[in-house]
Amino acid sequence: MSVLLASLVAVAGLWYSSVQTRQANQQARDDRALAKEGQITDRYTAAVGNLGEDKMDIRLGGIYALQRIMQDSTRDQSTIANVLATYVRTHAVKPPAKYRSVPEDIHAALIVLTTRETAHDAGFRLDLRGARLQQVELAPVHGAPGAALAGADLRAVDLNHSILDNADLSGADLSGANLNGASVLHADLRQADLGNADLHYANLSEADLSDTNLFGVNLSRAQMFDADLSGAELFAAELSDAVLSGADLSGADLKDVDLDGVALLDTNLSGANLAGADLRGARHLTKEQLNSARVDGKTRLPASLS
Repeated sequence: MSVLLASLVAVAGLWYSSVQTRQANQQARDDRALAKEGQITDRYTAAVGNLGEDKMDIRLGGIYALQRIMQDSTRDQSTIANVLATYVRTHAVKPPAKYRSVPEDIHAALIVLTTRETAHDAGFRLDLRGARLQQVELAPVHGAPGAALAGADLRAVDLNHSILDNADLSGADLSGANLNGASVLHADLRQADLGNADLHYANLSEADLSDTNLFGVNLSRAQMFDADLSGAELFAAELSDAVLSGADLSGADLKDVDLDGVALLDTNLSGANLAGADLRGARHLTKEQLNSARVDGKTRLPASLS
């Protein structure tokens, strides 16, 4: 009996010791987490404070400090991204000097925003409405993904002559945006809203614009070699002298559109709505393409295909 009692006492002692150890370890983890939280708060406060400094190098330090915090504490990403987006909107209200790009701090904030790991966004939506971002370069470096702008609010943003090659702009709102002369090669613009945007002289070659709203967009003289415009809404678009060679316009709505000077070499017009469209000045248009499209009595055809 005494042996059994001693064994029970020993087991109880071991159990109590184990509980005490677990509690001590948990307390240590809680203390470390609390200390880390305090450090992040201090770092965040200091970094945000640097954004208001006069010297460019201090502001840049604040931006990169926020980037590091965003990487160290992913749950704070949406808050930090909102701070940086607000910084861009409030500091890019005037166009840069002629022939110059945006200031270094604006460009740095944009790079941080567009290279963030979107899996940690937690409902964040990038808002750069109305920002003046002429000639900004957001092209990927060394095979990295393109700019993360999916679903972004880019209404009336000024990105003329900017470089957005390979950017993810799927679902973005670019209505009324200025992309005059911009390079948007290989970009993903699926289901984006480009209503009444200016893409005059833009290069959209091999871009994906399927199911995109291009109502009233200015695409005159735009380069769209091999672009995917299947199912796109192009009603009231300006397309004079645009290059659509090799592009996919299957199922696109081109009702009443003037295609004067548009290059249509090997363009897929299968199921495209050309009712009322003016094709008299279109280049490289064939009978086979017309036969695959939807035309009506108001469609104006070149004399050679009438």
